[in-house]
Amino acid sequence: MPLPKISVVTPSFNQAGFLEQNIQSVLDQHYPDVEHIIIDGGSTDGTLDILKKHSHLCWVSEPDRGQTHALNKGFERATGDIIGWLNSDDTYFPDIFRMVASQFEDPKVMVLCGDGFEIDENGKQTHPMLSRATDPEVLIKYWKWRYEYLQPAFFFRRTVFDEVGFLEESLYYVMDYDFFIRLGLRYPMTYLPKPLANLRLHSTSKTGTNIRKIIPGYILEMHKVSRRYWGRPTEFRYYGYLISFLGAVVLSILKNILFLKGSKSRMIVERTLSPTSRGGGV
Repeated sequence: MPLPKISVVTPSFNQAGFLEQNIQSVLDQHYPDVEHIIIDGGSTDGTLDILKKHSHLCWVSEPDRGQTHALNKGFERATGDIIGWLNSDDTYFPDIFRMVASQFEDPKVMVLCGDGFEIDENGKQTHPMLSRATDPEVLIKYWKWRYEYLQPAFFFRRTVFDEVGFLEESLYYVMDYDFFIRLGLRYPMTYLPKPLANLRLHSTSKTGTNIRKIIPGYILEMHKVSRRYWGRPTEFRYYGYLISFLGAVVLSILKNILFLKGSKSRMIVERTLSPTSRGGGV
């Protein structure tokens, strides 16, 4: 039985410092039928030199409307049976595509999620990430933080776009969160408890530039998306979500006022007073 074709879509913009590692991680799959599509937004940092030296790539470099638009352009071009979404600063673990493909031998498997690690800008693993509790109900109640998913460790059949559509381009941070809720409402999420990918968090990444804010932009967007699934004020379930959300807000405020461990107020002060933030350290 021939192995299914896997298409990997990578959006890129001025990420030359990480792009070579991204491309190499796909080459390190040693998989016979891979299509790596890179949609670049017109980078000026040496990205084109990297793209031009890899003849196997399918790539375009032109202005676009941002990361979400670039991803949709790539998804529309993809011809593989299975789609992987790997941002330009993220990487796959070596030789995991055959394991992924074997899961899709079951025709009932439409969406697969695995585990991996968060890494820093030097590629050092900072902590493990497990794609657990990806049930849409858990995702909708984002304020409970019971979920965790690793976006680059997701794979799905190309046919899911026919049912749930592409990414919403009005979303800047949480296009994956919205997409995974839509997928979860339509298909069961098959969990593979194996490390598949690395998610890089660094100072210039979207998350890295927002994490110090009192209310990060991605939290505001998550709330906007979550509200779509609360129902109408005439429905009982709406008030279940509303009461749960308001309770979480009150607890968060008290946690920050009391300066408890894990609170945003304490985290900001600790980072401000740390030696590295003051320019000290080795």
